[in-house]
Amino acid sequence: MVATVNCNKSDIRVFIPVFIPVLKALNTALMASTMTVFAGGAVIAAAQPPQPIDAQSDVAAQDRIEPAMVGISAKAAPEAFATLAAPAPDPLQIWGAGLLGATQKVSDNDLVPISLALGGYKIFKSNNPEIFYGPGWLAQNARSDAVRGGQSSPVSGCTNVYYFHINRSGATAYLHLLASNPQNASVTLSAKGSTYNNAQKPLNGAGTGQSYFVAKDWRAGTFGVNFSNRAVPSSTATEISKIVLNPNNMVDGRFEVCASAGVYLYTVITTGGSTIDAINKSQAGPASGDIFSPAPNAYGREAGIYAASLTSGLTNVVLPTVANKHIGFAHNTTSKFNAQLQEQTAAFTSRLSDSTDRTYGNYGHKFDNTFRLFNTTTRTRTVRLSFASSFTASTNTPSFTFSTPASINGTNFDIWTTPTQPKQIIGSYTIAANASIDLRLTMFIAGLGVANQQVIVETMN
Repeated sequence: MVATVNCNKSDIRVFIPVFIPVLKALNTALMASTMTVFAGGAVIAAAQPPQPIDAQSDVAAQDRIEPAMVGISAKAAPEAFATLAAPAPDPLQIWGAGLLGATQKVSDNDLVPISLALGGYKIFKSNNPEIFYGPGWLAQNARSDAVRGGQSSPVSGCTNVYYFHINRSGATAYLHLLASNPQNASVTLSAKGSTYNNAQKPLNGAGTGQSYFVAKDWRAGTFGVNFSNRAVPSSTATEISKIVLNPNNMVDGRFEVCASAGVYLYTVITTGGSTIDAINKSQAGPASGDIFSPAPNAYGREAGIYAASLTSGLTNVVLPTVANKHIGFAHNTTSKFNAQLQEQTAAFTSRLSDSTDRTYGNYGHKFDNTFRLFNTTTRTRTVRLSFASSFTASTNTPSFTFSTPASINGTNFDIWTTPTQPKQIIGSYTIAANASIDLRLTMFIAGLGVANQQVIVETMN
């Protein structure tokens, strides 16, 4: 028996099969159902099959991290490479005089670019509107909308998904992540990821907050949602995730979605949590909310598909031969408002017309960068590694903190910077004479935080 529900589109109906499998994610019961839905565009030719869920995923990359070299006391690092020849010093790497104080960082104009490549999976971002006032869809790649623009851009293979939103509707709301199949044949879907709100995970210091715990799940490879090989029949939709939001709740979520052929993705707000209602609303109009568009003096916010979700690379650093020197390297920076900073954001491949063209802030992205430090002297050297946020102020507010789980050569630690305490020492490391070490810093950029950061290296002797 199949029920029929009219959509807000002429001659289009939504059909609901009886069978509804149930998932459980976080503290909320997440219903994953298969429902017939208007595809929102022309039939797309079959694309590559989905990669196995862990084949090239962010978690798989994490698993290849080297052994630890972190500690408060300096000690020789087991990853020292005594036979690796040092390159010529990079002329862009200009070292400053002196060691830095507890809250002192390097000026943005003096930050040195790192060697990097943008890669990983493309990423579907939903952050515009960040604040919503009622039901409707927040972001979608299925069609052009009369109000918000956009275009049909189905995604196949694996795609990362990231969203951050705030419920200002004055009532309980639900955020649904949906995928629909516009193909003539069934599509196989796999997905994993987590989502939390700030009632579940309040932000009150280091190692806290909804965004921190989403990133932590990705570092650990443990997820609230994790399923493989779900069949999504032609012209049907499936719910990947659902989370309840009380008034004024914030929500953060990151997922990996793999499809055997092109699918459409939607983030949708409902008032009752019904998956049927969410699918209907995905085919209707957008939710009301505060739209921030890009401008010469504004970043704007993201709603669309962007080309990369991973920033990685190996930067060679030849230490100066003397003690008490420092240098700062750009981390999660953009040149939009400062041409001296390295552009480390990814461009859009398709977007809603009112949304930004680059991933400013890189929220939900993975950074995996190695600094190879060369000691060209005949004595053992000690270096100190720190992380800092560029923004400083006399008071602290949540939007200008940075709270995320990280790892250094596989040893986990938490990063917590604030406007009044913008710098954190990661550790001290020794390098044998005429040798080198690798310091591999890995993290997922948590949402609700300040961007434009830096990694600082200081020579202690």
